[in-house]
Amino acid sequence: MFLLTCAARRERGCGVSELQTAAVDSTHSAVAAALPLALVADPNAASRSWRADQLEERGFRVVLARTPFEAIVKASCLLPRLILLDTSFGRAAADETAELLKTCPSTAHIPVVRLPVGRRVPKRVLGMAR
Repeated sequence: MFLLTCAARRERGCGVSELQTAAVDSTHSAVAAALPLALVADPNAASRSWRADQLEERGFRVVLARTPFEAIVKASCLLPRLILLDTSFGRAAADETAELLKTCPSTAHIPVVRLPVGRRVPKRVLGMAR
């Protein structure tokens, strides 16, 4: 069944590497499987890395996205518990991305938090996905 699910997701445009990473993380150890998954969508590589480090220090597994489209695809495939959306994509792109995620039945339950450029991930946000 997992192989069929992966094949279906691959057809929808999900990268195999992300699915393989999720499968390895979930089977590698019980501890890794228990960690919540967060998606960081940010066009700036340094900022993506910085926010990923913040989340990993707080006990999250992290998936990164460079574009709003990539964020939508990865969120639909991997179903993270939290999505951080950087506002440097532009207000219209950030609004549209958040709206698409909220209207999709598979991602509607996931909190989408928009963060201004350079802002740390607030502690209250980290508690949302626990």
